[in-house]
Amino acid sequence: MTVTDTKSALAANSAQEHLVHRNRLRLIGKAKSEGYTLRQIADYLDISATQVQRLAQRVLAQPEELEKTPREVIDERSAGVITDDEMMDTLAHWPYTFGEVPVDGDQPVDAYVKGSWDEVRRAYRRGLLSDDEWDVLFDSTRAARKAHRAAARGHE
Repeated sequence: MTVTDTKSALAANSAQEHLVHRNRLRLIGKAKSEGYTLRQIADYLDISATQVQRLAQRVLAQPEELEKTPREVIDERSAGVITDDEMMDTLAHWPYTFGEVPVDGDQPVDAYVKGSWDEVRRAYRRGLLSDDEWDVLFDSTRAARKAHRAAARGHE
C-alpha cells in the first residue's frame, strides 16, 4: 500500500465513521419520535440503553446536528457513497453560510462563529478536495462571499 493509498484509506475510514454516527443520531431521533423506548432502540442497535439515552439527549439538545452539511457530502464521496460529480454538483449549489466574528454592541467578541463554508475550507486543507475541485467551489461562491463581506462591513 502506497502512502497515497494509505491516506485515502484513512480518509475513507474516517468518513465512514462520521456517516455511521450521523445516521445513528438520525435513526435514534426518528425512533424516539415514533414512540420506541430507549430499551427497544438499544436492543435494535445492539448498544446500551445508557448510550442511547446520551445520544437521544444530544439529538434533543442539538437538532441542527441532524441537518445535512457540506462535510457530510464530502464524507459521502470519501466513503464511496456518491461520485465526485454528485459531490461537486451538491456543493456548487449549496446555500452556504459564512463564518463571522460576532459583536456585542459595537465591540467584536473574541470568538469566531463558523459557517458551512468553513467545512469546505477545512476539507480542502485536509486534502479531501483537489485543487481543481477547490477552484470550482471557490469560484461558485465568489458572489456570496463578497456579499457576506460587504454586509459584515456594514455592521462595523
